[in-house]
Amino acid sequence: MEGDRFAELKAKAAAEGLTDEEAAELGKLYAERGGEPHDEARSAGDGDAASEDQESQERRERDAAAQAEAAQERYRSQAIPPGEASEPDYR
Repeated sequence: MEGDRFAELKAKAAAEGLTDEEAAELGKLYAERGGEPHDEARSAGDGDAASEDQESQERRERDAAAQAEAAQERYRSQAIPPGEASEPDYR
């Protein structure tokens, strides 16, 4: 029966794709056939989403701060110091 399920899942994977549960089952069957222990690995969607969201938010904040600092330096370096502004000379 296990061999039939293995063949069924392989065929479905090639044709239409598998659900997360079916993919996990097929992975388990592959591991069992290879004589390896199978870890019930979580899919990317089941990972620690809150931690990833926090890391993403922190990265966005650091990037925004770096961009703001670069823009401020760019504006500062392009500014005309007070007292040095003069009328354009069109002659």
